Amino acid sequence: MILNKRKLSCFPVQFFAVLMGISGVTIVYAKAYHVFNFSLFWYLALLSINTILFFIIFTIYLIKWIKYPEKVKEEINHPVKSSFVPAISISFLLLSIAYYDYAPTVSVTFWLIGAPLHLFFTLKTINFWIKSEHLNINHINPAWFIPVVGNLLVPVIGVDVMPVSISIFYFAVGLFFWIILFTIIMYRMIFHNPLSEKLVPTLFILIAPPAVAFISYFRITFGSIDIMSMMLYSIAIIIVLLMFTKIKIFIKAKFFISWWAYTFPLAAISIASILMYMTYPNNVNHYISLFFITLVTLTVLVVFYKTIIAIKNKQLCIEEN
Repeated sequence: MILNKRKLSCFPVQFFAVLMGISGVTIVYAKAYHVFNFSLFWYLALLSINTILFFIIFTIYLIKWIKYPEKVKEEINHPVKSSFVPAISISFLLLSIAYYDYAPTVSVTFWLIGAPLHLFFTLKTINFWIKSEHLNINHINPAWFIPVVGNLLVPVIGVDVMPVSISIFYFAVGLFFWIILFTIIMYRMIFHNPLSEKLVPTLFILIAPPAVAFISYFRITFGSIDIMSMMLYSIAIIIVLLMFTKIKIFIKAKFFISWWAYTFPLAAISIASILMYMTYPNNVNHYISLFFITLVTLTVLVVFYKTIIAIKNKQLCIEEN
């Protein structure tokens, strides 16, 4: 279905968000295996699914780029879709994290591709924002975090691969632009038109930057939990609570591929919570971790099911206005 000419030309770059979600939950179960003695089977099964989906989606998009370069160019120059292009490099980085405990050599290979590629996408996207004459305040949405805040993922493996100064560089870039974009996005949501129905799920992306920053800082400081990391984790938790107050809006939203925006942020806060429990193993952190693991698992299952149904009903890979 997905490889005929019409479908291939419309294969959206947003499909890489699927990989972000699957990779996120794979990493969650890798941590749960070590910390909560979850079965190794679930981690390996998710890792296999993650790898297969990565090569399928990456291959299809590569074929699209070869056969329909003008379509890819349209996405790169689109005010919303352009933010999902760096999800390609993030997919490499997340696979490197997912493989790290199981196959370090494979992990480092993915990292060596993903880290410089993401820096390239970061610079290209920022240049696009600065130079574009067609952007306005209504174009900005939480998906804009993807190109710049994705840099926070690099130190997770980078601290063991390159000098720590490289990891600090990526961490600083991600943190700096998170603060800038968060301010702009809050201004846009408070004083301008609400997000379109298709982009409503991207509100969950607000959870990811502080949660990933916490994880990244934890790795850079070799397991330190201090005032900085506690602040990052607290910010992530308050945003999670804010999202819970809007749960009716998310439940009522029509399914779009953007529903995958629910998954990776929940995976990020799950991993952050597990790291908190590892450092402070008390009952509160224990139950918070298990709660988020359960929530992200159920969310991924629901969104995956909805995606399969949408593919069967030919609701994806279609021309958009």
